[in-house]
Amino acid sequence: PPISGVTQEAGESAPPEFGVNYLPHRLRINMLFRHQGPAAIRSTAFLALLTCCPLAISVAAAQTEDAKPLEQVVVTASRRDQNINEVSRTVMVLDETVITSELAKSSNLGDLLGRQIPGFGAPSFVDITRNQTLRGREPLYLIDGVPLSFNGGGGFGRSPLVKFDSGIVERVEVLYGPTSLYGAGATGGVIQFFTANAPDDDEFALNLRQQVTLYPGADDTFSSDTVSWITSARAAGTVGRFDYIASISYDSQNGVIDGNGDLANPVYYGFSDDTSYFLKLGFEPDADQRIGMFISYVDRDFQDTDFTTEITDDGFAIGVEGDGSQNVVYAGDNEPKDEKMFFNFSYEHGDLWGNQLNLQVYDREDDIVGGLAVLIPFGSTSPQGIPFNYQASSLDTSTGVRLQIGRNFGERINLLVGADYEEQEREAPAVVYDLGPIGDPNFVITEPVVFGLFQYPFTLDTLGFFAQVEIEITDEFSLSGGVRHEDAEFEIGSGLRLFDLEQLIRPGGSGEDDGQAWNVGFTYNAIPEMTLYGSYAEGFQIPALAQLSGLVPPDEPLESNEAITPQIVESYELGVRGLVGSVNYSFAAFYSESDFGQLFLYDPVTRLGEYQRAPEDSYGFEITAGWQANSNLSLDGSFSWSEGNFDPDGDGPENDVAQSGLDIQPWKATLNIRYTINDRVSVNFQALAVGDRDRALDDEVDVWEVEGYEVYDLGFDIKIGPGMLFAQITNLFDNTYLTPTSQSYSNSAAFAPRVAGGPGRALSLVYDVDF
Repeated sequence: PPISGVTQEAGESAPPEFGVNYLPHRLRINMLFRHQGPAAIRSTAFLALLTCCPLAISVAAAQTEDAKPLEQVVVTASRRDQNINEVSRTVMVLDETVITSELAKSSNLGDLLGRQIPGFGAPSFVDITRNQTLRGREPLYLIDGVPLSFNGGGGFGRSPLVKFDSGIVERVEVLYGPTSLYGAGATGGVIQFFTANAPDDDEFALNLRQQVTLYPGADDTFSSDTVSWITSARAAGTVGRFDYIASISYDSQNGVIDGNGDLANPVYYGFSDDTSYFLKLGFEPDADQRIGMFISYVDRDFQDTDFTTEITDDGFAIGVEGDGSQNVVYAGDNEPKDEKMFFNFSYEHGDLWGNQLNLQVYDREDDIVGGLAVLIPFGSTSPQGIPFNYQASSLDTSTGVRLQIGRNFGERINLLVGADYEEQEREAPAVVYDLGPIGDPNFVITEPVVFGLFQYPFTLDTLGFFAQVEIEITDEFSLSGGVRHEDAEFEIGSGLRLFDLEQLIRPGGSGEDDGQAWNVGFTYNAIPEMTLYGSYAEGFQIPALAQLSGLVPPDEPLESNEAITPQIVESYELGVRGLVGSVNYSFAAFYSESDFGQLFLYDPVTRLGEYQRAPEDSYGFEITAGWQANSNLSLDGSFSWSEGNFDPDGDGPENDVAQSGLDIQPWKATLNIRYTINDRVSVNFQALAVGDRDRALDDEVDVWEVEGYEVYDLGFDIKIGPGMLFAQITNLFDNTYLTPTSQSYSNSAAFAPRVAGGPGRALSLVYDVDF
């Protein structure tokens, strides 16, 4: 449905001067954009280089077993159904064939995106999106139009991608580059997941799926500590004007064996059991109307892990299993948990007095209570070597309404207007406990000492109005453009300031403001086999209110401090895509900049880190190519590279330093080959290469560098009886490596215990049967 599409903003130029308001306490930013000065010179030179570059001819991958011409690929990048060649931005689509093969390896959607999406961070194999940005910036995640992203990220940085059962996803659309069409939070782009639909021709269909993953290199291959498994069932059907889908899934993730044959660090990978429920209903009163709703609920149980109070030489420990461990007895509400629920209601009318109307109402709740950790901080403002127990929790809720109306004026003009409202709230009763006797084998959690460590409670209300127009000037040339006006209000509660004994409590504050973001774009079908496109677009990001306010001294008001100034991102993109014979191709290059970027700098004194706000830019390109050699053989590949600069002094590019590896990804290359042997057997092969990046280490921004690696996977799809058997061998050659996410913990006293080797050779077997 149009309302649940990936957002799209585009443009090739902006007005020579315009204002944008968005800054905190009032969340106000008064930024005056003029295309002059060093930033404008860099932008102009960049665009001129792309315009003249003869290499701007390359690739967009065929992602399906049977190549589909680009003119038949329909996406919803502008919140309406649209031919992919009409979109003035880079768009990538993953269909059910690709998703099914990837989920046979892992149920982690972040790993799927890391293997299949150029410009997105490499797989981390854990349920966080640390190091997984899109073009060096955070994307906005949606499922059927419901935002999964939350201001400041999920509780404790957990991924927004574990809020639902990945098995219900049958399509993924990725829109690259900053956009504000859906509101704040999409400075890197939009990644939207579409859930399965009920079959049109069957009254009832039942799907059963069993998946088992084991490590042949383990000492005991079939040990319950290292065998993971997923069991799921899904029923779907149509009854007259009604349709429905109901599913249940149980996902048990256990230990991981690395390339050396050892059990990888359980603190990094963890042990968990997820039970997921999903229900989707639809009703069509007539040919023009549809009423829909769905509800999803995930209950995650953390498996028991011992907790250590051992004080390390560097004075910092995180709850890990080891010598001197204590058995923690949780009491009442302190029991670790992770529960996620969201509800969505939608109404669509295809011809309401000549207009297309879409209404959506959603509600979301994430309730997380973390495990216990011990912190022994060092630093000039902290008590040397005094340990304390720490348990974080958060309750995130959001409620939203989206309304949009579209109308076609003839065959060449389409206008879309709408309004979005969302209210976010985070309760963050993070607590600190008395340590208790070191070595006590049964440390019982009782009453907390203080609240609000690391996380600050807040509310954030946003109301946005937008208008977007698509104009087909000729059969070959189209323009698009739009504007969004956003009003934002926030309130932040008080909380503890870590390592600051003189000013222990940070009082809260509130604020409000408004502003605009613009976009303009074009597409030009130069020849039937090629479409050129370009855009100028703005996106904005409200900083993590739950964390950044802790950086503001208590005697400074929030509304006047640069630390929580929202970030406005300007982006320029040029690209080409097309289809020549059986080859899909595309090339896209981008440049983005912002005056109030944020860089995370590791602090060797506190062993933690701090944010710094200053101008930043990022740039890079993606290449993808797909070839349907014949009806049996298809190949596709991609290459992406990006880099970024940060100007800590704000005095121009001569003193720029590299952006952190938490934001900028190393280069990444992929190759996928699929060969159909006969109507019962097919083979697939995948190669993933991740490059080196040491620039941030050289500039003393990071304390680690990324060392590259390669991973090769081999799979088979075999029709057996009434169902299909999927066999996937991941890390075929049992390579030893660390993921970029794991490497980002290295050389840091605070997080070194989280470093873990990448998964070694694993065998996943999936039997999928339909009745």
